[in-house]
Amino acid sequence: MHDPLPIEALHGSFLQALEVGSVVVSSPTGSGKSTQIPRWCPGRVLVVEPRRVACRSLAQRVAQLEGTPLGEGVGYHVRDERRARDATRILFATPGIVLRIFDQLERFDTLILDEFHERGLEVDLLLALLLRRQARLVVMSATLAGPRVAGQIGGRHLEAEGRLFPVTVHYRGKAPTLATAQRPSADNLEEKVVRAVRESDSDPGDILVFLPGKGEIAACARALAGQRGLEVVELHGGLSLAEQSRAFEPASHPGQRKVVLATNVAETSVTIPGIGVVIDSGLVRQTRYFRGRGFLALVPIARDSAEQRAGRAGRTAPGVCYRLWSEAAELDPRTPPEMHRESLVPLVLAAAACGERVADLPFLDPPKEHAVETAVEELQALGALDGDQAITPRGGELFGLPLDPLHGRLLVEARSAEKASPTAAGVLDDVIDLVAVLSVGRPLYPRGASPSAEEAHDPAAFCDACRLIRGLRGGKRSGEGNPFVWQEARRTRARLRQAFQRTGGGASVEEPIDRRRLATTVLAADPRVAHIARARGGRGRSQGKRPRRVAWSNGGTEIDLARESAVGGLLDGAEEVEAILVLDTQAIGLGGKDARVLVTCAMPVPVAWLVEAGLGRDRLAATAVERGTIVSRVERVYARRVLAVREEVPQGALARDAVVELFLRGSLFREARDRTQERLEAAALAEALARSRRPEWRAALVERFGETVPSMEEWIRRRVEALGLESGDELPLLAAADFLAPELPTELQAVLDREYPRTMTLAGAVYRFDYDLARREVTLVLTQGRRAGPPPLSFLPRLPGLRIKALHKDHLQTLRER
Repeated sequence: MHDPLPIEALHGSFLQALEVGSVVVSSPTGSGKSTQIPRWCPGRVLVVEPRRVACRSLAQRVAQLEGTPLGEGVGYHVRDERRARDATRILFATPGIVLRIFDQLERFDTLILDEFHERGLEVDLLLALLLRRQARLVVMSATLAGPRVAGQIGGRHLEAEGRLFPVTVHYRGKAPTLATAQRPSADNLEEKVVRAVRESDSDPGDILVFLPGKGEIAACARALAGQRGLEVVELHGGLSLAEQSRAFEPASHPGQRKVVLATNVAETSVTIPGIGVVIDSGLVRQTRYFRGRGFLALVPIARDSAEQRAGRAGRTAPGVCYRLWSEAAELDPRTPPEMHRESLVPLVLAAAACGERVADLPFLDPPKEHAVETAVEELQALGALDGDQAITPRGGELFGLPLDPLHGRLLVEARSAEKASPTAAGVLDDVIDLVAVLSVGRPLYPRGASPSAEEAHDPAAFCDACRLIRGLRGGKRSGEGNPFVWQEARRTRARLRQAFQRTGGGASVEEPIDRRRLATTVLAADPRVAHIARARGGRGRSQGKRPRRVAWSNGGTEIDLARESAVGGLLDGAEEVEAILVLDTQAIGLGGKDARVLVTCAMPVPVAWLVEAGLGRDRLAATAVERGTIVSRVERVYARRVLAVREEVPQGALARDAVVELFLRGSLFREARDRTQERLEAAALAEALARSRRPEWRAALVERFGETVPSMEEWIRRRVEALGLESGDELPLLAAADFLAPELPTELQAVLDREYPRTMTLAGAVYRFDYDLARREVTLVLTQGRRAGPPPLSFLPRLPGLRIKALHKDHLQTLRER
């Protein structure tokens, strides 16, 4: 008979609390909460697990405990895989799946949010959404501010003790002092892992190695292959249930020691039996932001995560932890919630898909307002949200795809293009392959890789998008780079082809890629990807000079090409590259003063393609009246560069802009312009006096000019809009009277002329009166004629309460104080 699990101590109090309402359970990893509490809950139970590995393994374990085949009484639902029936009582599912079946949650009597301390975006959103629905909740975690969460959900907090044996920690960083302390680093990671495995020969138990991702797992697996007495097992979300199960089983042969290479899924979500040694790389992949872009960066873990990882070695007996960094290295104390470090685009889109706005939801840690605004703008630019932040049909399509919204938008646009035009047939195959590679989020080619000699005359060889598509399809150079990443990209392609109902394995490497059609689709999906070249000096190598340095801009911050981009080969050969479409980027030097953004995947395109796609905006370069018709030179401008110029009779908004320009410069109805200018200046002075001295004038001014007196340009634009001008050939329909501003009431104008004149003529000299009523002063400015000195006070109007100053021969002189 096995010892009771620590969580069993809460059985009675948990059931009592659940009868009353929601419950928060704090209990260390390995205490049994994830396998036992779902079984205690009455009725149908939905357990939300942050990771696919945990969903599968926990469902399998709970099914064994319940004595039911997996997929019947107990099941799971993760991306691309569902082992459950409609009558399944306990269902384990990932947060993304739960959000997509949110309208079906009423079928469940209890909802459990497990491992809540990980604070993923989707889990935080689910909690906020469920609080709005007053669902019966159980929130569980190994490390959690239980009372705070209980207060948020209005429930009771229960805490169980765990079994944890002492763990001896060894640091394996080279530098022992704070000044030179070695932080967690990916440099020579495989060698460091192999060395630590060898060093642990005399330590009891199997070995659990924490690594930041699948690529590092594959590299370490190769480095450990062939080591005598070791059985190397991988554990990450990309494996099947059968492959994942190997991590939880004893070594295949007696006397062998199992080495589990795992992502941080093994940190808290699952318990692997028999672990006595933990080797911690101290690394994790997290999103970091720079210049408004999110980048997946390899960063050191926080101290709370390091403690969790070390504790995995002390679940059943005293253990050992090898940390591959210096003891003196400083780590952040806590891992911040994704809400404060990830892009909020998925959060805002998911909330909208559930009929909610993020700003209206009761989050445990509310997102930053500017981050929400940025996400809303991004989704509106992609056509996923309307002006009221409600989800659009296109947004619904994007939410249904397990992809970054921009990648999803590419696929949706490609499908639409194929339906709209027979000439676009096949573009969806190209985009599926491109997105499959981009979605992996890891570099496919080594730095400095460039087209081979036999590819040098193929334009597509210098296009990163075409290069990646060909590589995925098995081109000559598809073996370059990380084979694990290519394998994952091909699995993603298979899923996408199934989702978009494409039969067969896809296009072959021999099939040509229509670059123009692909670029048109990319631009239709998101025109912001287009970047214009900005030369930074230098000449091509063909002229014996150093390679040209070129930056790229879409109107914002300039970015540079990464060394692995094939587009650089065109620049080195002195080829003219007018523009690129930026499909993927990376940031280097994050956190330092030299941080910058590099383009890792780009399509070189001529400016003509951008013009044909309707990119940029039109502006007037020159305008004239010819034989009663307005004729303008119109420039197409994008990223502060003129893409094309044309001469035409302007239409719509451009026609109205042209009339405004002609009127303001006096080329159209000059007399009306001068009279309007005088009237508006008088009205502006009257308005200022109404605020400070003559409040009785306010009503008359509002009646004629609205709440505020407009500037000259504002007034003319209002008139042009009101007249409904739509074409430059409608000029004969306009009259000078159409643009005249109204006069002030006679009595008001009389007082203004008498007490607050705007001009004065004295012995051939003309003065302008500039009033600054806020500072209670007026300045006389000589605008015409000559005088030896400023005018005498006796010749000036009284101007009560104002300091009088004169600007005469560039010298400002006070004539009278207030």
